[in-house]
Amino acid sequence: MESQRITIRLPYHDLRSIDLFIRAGEFSSRSEVIRHAVNEFIKSYANQVIEKAEKIKKVQELELAVESMAPYLKK
Repeated sequence: MESQRITIRLPYHDLRSIDLFIRAGEFSSRSEVIRHAVNEFIKSYANQVIEKAEKIKKVQELELAVESMAPYLKK
């Protein structure tokens, strides 16, 4: 997989936490921690976007159903 280098700035307390994960053997490097975190964020955020889109679709379907009933309600 091709990758590109980026530079980020993180608060010192976040870096300390990352370094603790590495010392605990959970990850082998800061880069690995950041890649994992970004991947988890993307998955989570994508699911949120999908859920919102599904809700919007349901609302639109309900609006269409109400509009199609409007002629019958005018009696």
